[in-house]
Amino acid sequence: MHCKYVVSYKFGCCIICQSQLNRENIYILKNCNHTYHYECITRWITEGSKNCPCCRVPATLDDIKKIFVEAAGDSSDDSDDDFTQSSCSMTKADFVRIKNKWSEINCRYTIRCCSNKCITTKIGNCIEGNEFGNVINDENVKYFVGESGCNRIVCISAENLFDKPQNSSIYSLYYFEIKCKFEGELNKGDKWMYIGLRNLCSYVKHIDYSAKCAKIKNEKGESFELSTSFNNNDIFGCGLVYPPTNKLNEEFPYVFFTQNGKQIGKGILLKENSESYKPHISIESCSVEANFGSNLKTKPFKYNISKHLILKEFY
Repeated sequence: MHCKYVVSYKFGCCIICQSQLNRENIYILKNCNHTYHYECITRWITEGSKNCPCCRVPATLDDIKKIFVEAAGDSSDDSDDDFTQSSCSMTKADFVRIKNKWSEINCRYTIRCCSNKCITTKIGNCIEGNEFGNVINDENVKYFVGESGCNRIVCISAENLFDKPQNSSIYSLYYFEIKCKFEGELNKGDKWMYIGLRNLCSYVKHIDYSAKCAKIKNEKGESFELSTSFNNNDIFGCGLVYPPTNKLNEEFPYVFFTQNGKQIGKGILLKENSESYKPHISIESCSVEANFGSNLKTKPFKYNISKHLILKEFY
């Protein structure tokens, strides 16, 4: 059954030809959701530029998809920018696929293993035999339990950012997941894991979920308690949704969290500068395996991102 409703929509311009987009000729690149005239983006890719003109995400002719809309028949405004959509797809968000990996141990927040400051790169050892973390490869972070019994928090950041899409006509969803593996004694209450996003405009602004404390924290430092638990092999996810460009004056981007394939808590609205965010985690006595969504056919998310509906409830 189709769901038909009227929305006010401004398509904007095609950045290739600088002409107005319209409902008869508006196409997206599925990997980044930027919009163009069909002939413009086809020519751009055919002539050798195998990427998106806006964000340089790799693109082929197969990535070009048409947005199907119908003219609104009962609107008081005859503008070509008003339309009804013949499905409920506008209540969902399209996943933005970007290649990502763990890039660094954030020394600004990581507790030093010892006075020697042994761990300054992705790989290293503590000469005092204390706990430390290593970025083993693009997706795996290993936490090494030492002999001192004094655990250390290790903070790791991803390489590529979650950037606000430009000239986007649809809701855009960034998302990543991590699987947690407890290290040391399983029943010992020293397991910590934070997953979230860091605002690139400020080192002190984070949106995080603490698995140990079962709390979601917003950029103002306000915490919201949940009734979740933290178990070995749990899979946690963090998502960031941007509204279409034309709706940014009336809707805010938001962040949400998942656990073992289900959303936990409510969304967190991003009401201040929300241009760019960096995925990050903090761990203690816990190793992680990340899934950044680079190949969902061979390694799908636990959370079904194709069924993510635009949230209406927020803290």
